[in-house]
Amino acid sequence: MSQLADRTPAPLLPAFWPLSDPHAVGHVALDGQPPSGSEEVLPLLLRLAAQSDAMRSLQTADGSLVSERGASALREEMADGLLELAERVDDSSAAIIRLRADALAGRTDSREMTLEIAAQGESPALEIVCGPLCTWRPKTRAPLHSFLAAARDDGLQERLDTFDASLEEALDELRRDLDAPGMVVSFALPMNVTDLLASGGEAAGHPKHFAYFMPEDEGVDGLPLRQQRTLYLRNVHLMRYSAITIPLAEALLDGPMRAPEVSTEATLMPWIRGHDHGHNVVVPETDYDSWRETLGVEPFMALQEAIADVYGFLMAVSEPWLRIGGYSRVEMCATHIAEMLHYMRRGPQYHGDPGAAYVELSFLAANGFVEIDQEGRIRWTEEGFCQGMTELATELTRSTVGAPDETGSEALLARYGWPAETPAVRTLRAMREELTNVPTSLAFYSTSDVPSSADAPLAAA
Repeated sequence: MSQLADRTPAPLLPAFWPLSDPHAVGHVALDGQPPSGSEEVLPLLLRLAAQSDAMRSLQTADGSLVSERGASALREEMADGLLELAERVDDSSAAIIRLRADALAGRTDSREMTLEIAAQGESPALEIVCGPLCTWRPKTRAPLHSFLAAARDDGLQERLDTFDASLEEALDELRRDLDAPGMVVSFALPMNVTDLLASGGEAAGHPKHFAYFMPEDEGVDGLPLRQQRTLYLRNVHLMRYSAITIPLAEALLDGPMRAPEVSTEATLMPWIRGHDHGHNVVVPETDYDSWRETLGVEPFMALQEAIADVYGFLMAVSEPWLRIGGYSRVEMCATHIAEMLHYMRRGPQYHGDPGAAYVELSFLAANGFVEIDQEGRIRWTEEGFCQGMTELATELTRSTVGAPDETGSEALLARYGWPAETPAVRTLRAMREELTNVPTSLAFYSTSDVPSSADAPLAAA
């Protein structure tokens, strides 16, 4: 058993709302519109979101109900509301909404319904989820009632598909720069680009996970990989970056470009898409199954998120993606280092994503690619940051992705991971002690009126 495997995470509830930290929830407005029939459709969405809030309030953390009678009545009302909604939208969206209504009403099995929707491979104009959902699996394995409505963005979807079409060109640069000729992305998970219109229940709960997207498998065990997808809520990502990441970056980053100057409209989508692909990068020697349990769950997840971050960043600054995206390399550097702060702030001792951010910043600082002063402020340059990320990718390829066992990963984490005393700890301390005015999580609301016949007040997502 590895010594790193003894790093057990903190108890579940403190890990997701750490009691030692102050927390704040920011509120931002959702201004997206349904793809059709907004005046009729939006009030229905808000009513379903409010009913979903009520439904979630009847569930304990393990999914058991405190009132079966109340839950039954809500399920019936929401199923009727979904059928009403289906009459007011396009045929493709309506067919999927009716499947969800049948599952909610108990006419079909929820798991089988999810499998049927996944098998269709549809990306409807209006995405609706209404039923049991694991929004963040480390938080709870129990599916809890959620509601989510999102409108497909055809123009941005076309842009993302263009990034995907040039994935091999981007990988050619990684193969060359990392001296890894056998490097491939083993599977490209579909990503649907949408704007969030409303949410309720567990999907609207706090704290939300870092990027806030719909899980690839909707929390259904055994869903085939090729039937999974990521529902990317782009407007929410932009709002979260503006409300949380930018204030952290303004306080702590000193470099060639400050966060407010970055064209996040251009950089955030390829940034998250690169991260998504980065999770599936392998080399011929990759064999995690033989040793990841020895390393331990949390250390392994921290490395996996670091791998996704670093390879994803290198894809995002490859020549093909720069050309398609219309952003500059320095803009992507500024976006990535700012997002690193947001992720790390949530506690590298608690989650894989912040653990990865700590590894990245520790590596960059310890090897002179960035400088961190005594107050935790980070001085960086475009050249130094890009060189450092390339060096870290080389190290991760050698120690983890292409490694025959866990020893290289253990050494990497021992030197750069939490709780190693690197300059990154000063930045973490500044965020968690001095920047407590910056929100931890976001709530989303709509200013649209709900008809007086609605059963609940306006829903906050």
